[in-house]
Amino acid sequence: MKLAHAPSPAVAYRGGDLPDLVNSAGLTGGPVVGDGTWLAIGEVIARLRAAGFSESESTVRRMIDDGTLESYRTERGGHRRIKAESVADLIRRRAEGQ
Repeated sequence: MKLAHAPSPAVAYRGGDLPDLVNSAGLTGGPVVGDGTWLAIGEVIARLRAAGFSESESTVRRMIDDGTLESYRTERGGHRRIKAESVADLIRRRAEGQ
């Protein structure tokens, strides 16, 4: 079924500063990722490659583990989400040669 327009997600707050995305079953899945604030690992790799860097998934995971990239794990599934701003900072630092 094709929709004429994309539905906008219902957003609820859990007391923290990050909004939760509530799916159609009423389950929360962690901070909103569809707005570009938080990225999946594949999206991080795509941004790094677009900037001319060839990082692998394991390298990105190491950067998350050592704190180079700000991230969190989703409540459901434990997927990593990386803050888009920290990816942009990394790209900027590398472009400046730091």
